[in-house]
Amino acid sequence: MFKKVLVTAALLALPLSVAHASDDVPDGKKIYQNNCASCHGMDGTVSKFGKDLKPFAARNHPAMSQVVSRDEMRRIITYGVRGTGMRAKKYDLEPLEIEAVIDYIKTFDYKPNLANGKKRFEQVCSSCHAMNGRGGTGLGAANLVYSKLNLKEIVHTLRHGRSGTLMTANEHQLSNPDINDVAHYVLSLRYQANLGNGKKLYAKHCQSCHSSPSKIKLIGNAARQTKLADLSDQLLDLRIRHGRHVKRAGKDVEKLSSDEVRDLMAYIRKQ
Repeated sequence: MFKKVLVTAALLALPLSVAHASDDVPDGKKIYQNNCASCHGMDGTVSKFGKDLKPFAARNHPAMSQVVSRDEMRRIITYGVRGTGMRAKKYDLEPLEIEAVIDYIKTFDYKPNLANGKKRFEQVCSSCHAMNGRGGTGLGAANLVYSKLNLKEIVHTLRHGRSGTLMTANEHQLSNPDINDVAHYVLSLRYQANLGNGKKLYAKHCQSCHSSPSKIKLIGNAARQTKLADLSDQLLDLRIRHGRHVKRAGKDVEKLSSDEVRDLMAYIRKQ
């Protein structure tokens, strides 16, 4: 009988303990409203007060929500941003509350504007990377068509620059929407290849020796380390233009334009 009473008491107490545990979970939306909305707006798109902040306006949160890492958000909220109105929140918020705020920011959505991304790229980036993103301006800027950075890495580079290069931080020169738009535009440069033209180029320059892309075999040192599918675009470009096969394929291969090589590589990879 005594055991039954204990079991019943435990069962009755369980919902209360569960309810109490849920009460301990911070409300990210409420914390955001109390600590962030005065500058960033409740929906993250910046309040009038935030737009008037000097020397830099508050940042748009929807535009950063999916492209800035959680670690960086945590650092910004915890320690603030020197030289701006974003002060450290480590004295106001507990660690779990900061995580809840990040969770709430992550619910924001942003639709990138590629037209704006192209416009801002041409205004801010093309002097080094060229209008088509392929570099070759003499400043050592990367050919963005061959870049293997993912979207978050592109955003991080735009925001903070790249150490040891002329790539400087743009976090104050460009707004968060601009950075998001430019990053998506840069990412899109990798997918402009014409597969139909690539197929024609393959038939003209490659098919006599390689009946299909799947039949291509790597030779030399590279064959011991990797497969064709694992070659970076830079190395595949190098092999197409300057590989041992060039003498057999004809000098026309060396004269292919960057866009033609891109089309050819896209077709080879597609197959």
